Parts: sequence; structure tokens; C-alpha cells
Amino acid sequence: MGKSVAVEGDVQATPGTTPFPPADKGSWTAGKVTVYPYEKLKVGEKKVIYKAQCTFTFTGTQTIPGTPPSQKDVSGTETVTLEAKLTKLQGAQSKVLVNGDNAQGTYGNQLKVTATNKLFTV
Repeated sequence: MGKSVAVEGDVQATPGTTPFPPADKGSWTAGKVTVYPYEKLKVGEKKVIYKAQCTFTFTGTQTIPGTPPSQKDVSGTETVTLEAKLTKLQGAQSKVLVNGDNAQGTYGNQLKVTATNKLFTV
């Protein structure tokens, strides 16, 4: 049995934990996940997707040695893109995201597909 295909709403963004240079502490926040659907390929009322993208934003600080030590604000962004690989879908080759597909950025920011839809790849 193949993997379930992804539809709108099946991609989750998970912020990473590695600080954006030169920060030594801070946190990442996930923005909105943008999905790229096929217009005519659907499961129920939801469109099947072939690509997802999210921009993560970092806010943190860098400790600057000295007496006394000081801190400098650091911010940055990272965009993670998840693109479908070629799969066999009902006898034809197609690019669709499937359950378990994921992409991870340099700082641990991640996009992952969790799909349970009834249209299956082979």
C-alpha cells in the first residue's frame, strides 16, 4: 500500500532551536505555511498540494564580552521549502506531497506532511 497524499492543511511548521548567527540565545517563530495546490486534483473538497513554504523569524541576543558584558539584539529569517518528488499516482507519474515528506532548514526549522487522505500513491 502506498502513502496518503497531502491536501491543504496537512503541512505543519515546527520552529528550530539553533540560534541565528551571531546570536547565542533566542527563538524561532513559524510564519504562515503557504501551499501550492493543483487546481483540479482533489480529495473530497480539498486540493492536493505539490509544494509548501514557510518563513521562520528569529529574535534573540548575542552576549558581547566585556566588563560588564552587554547584549546585542539579533534577528533573522529562514525560508524552508518542501517540494514533492515524482511519485506513481494511479498509474501515472505525478509530483504530489505525501505523508511523511519533510524538509529541514539550516537552523532546524522544519516542514512536515501528516496526511491521512484516501487517494493513494503506488
